[in-house]
Amino acid sequence: RKASNLKIRAGMETQEMALLFSASTKEMLFMNPRTGTYISCHVTGDFTANTDVVIAMTVTSSNDIYCLTKKLRNDGRLSLLVYNHLRNMWEYESSVYRFAIADRPDEECLVEADGQLYYLAVSHRHKVDTIVRIKRHNRHTDQWAECSQLLIINNWNAQVGKAVSCGTHIYFITGREMHRYHPSKDQWCKMAAPIIDPYINTAIGTTTEIFCESDDLGEMYLYDTVSDRWKKLPDWTFPQEEPYQNMESDYSVYFVLEGQLHLLTGFSNDVHSGTISYACQLCVLDRSKRVWTDLKVPLQNACCLWRPNVHPVARMYLPCLNTNAIDVQNTANP
Repeated sequence: RKASNLKIRAGMETQEMALLFSASTKEMLFMNPRTGTYISCHVTGDFTANTDVVIAMTVTSSNDIYCLTKKLRNDGRLSLLVYNHLRNMWEYESSVYRFAIADRPDEECLVEADGQLYYLAVSHRHKVDTIVRIKRHNRHTDQWAECSQLLIINNWNAQVGKAVSCGTHIYFITGREMHRYHPSKDQWCKMAAPIIDPYINTAIGTTTEIFCESDDLGEMYLYDTVSDRWKKLPDWTFPQEEPYQNMESDYSVYFVLEGQLHLLTGFSNDVHSGTISYACQLCVLDRSKRVWTDLKVPLQNACCLWRPNVHPVARMYLPCLNTNAIDVQNTANP
């Protein structure tokens, strides 16, 4: 394997940045709203813009950025690509076969737990039972091994669910149940039942906590992995400014940047108005004041942004990004 992860050394001009991917233009946006840095780059390397589709993406504890892609004409096999920081390009790492066509996944994700990569495929069978299948990648042998699957019976009134990596475990959350996967034991166990609205917009794990947002914007729940307890967080003050007041929320995605929880929400206007318009709102949470602050980030092509469970965050080497940047903005105060 080629060296690709960025080893942080003294004097290197690095910055922690959130990674957003454009599903239509095949560009990546690296951003840090606090410093006002927004860098957009073309995806290059072992990635073909016209035929490859991004399925999932994650950043490991060693700062490696991985993504799973599929070919438009051959969706039975997924390619695992790793981002080379110094060359600013994607490189082929491995391939993994999807599960049986009869059980085509409703949702797929890529996570790291206990130092290893896992590919998860979630199927909501007959809109009644939920099946979570999982494969573990061995980087030394480049083999994918199937692990214990999770079956949730009579999950009829819940969505497909969200998979979250937190600490050394993987958690799978629906509106009715939560299960934890223990990598070293290859076992699932049932945890405390959530107190969430059956539909979860987004969820993210930190060191010992999991944040969830319900289908009702602003309803937030917190799960403590140590005590195995859920609690509903107090109502947060959420900015409702133009143009979002007259638009509907399409999706929400969490990410944690520089230790602060961020929420990216996509909006669209009423289709009956004749003209459809889109907008994105990025907010940061102040937990002590229980207030969301609109960062007023001008995100272009909001309708084309890829919508994962969580936007990855990594430390990026800025000189390499600037070399191939399409549009570099820095609005930070000098």
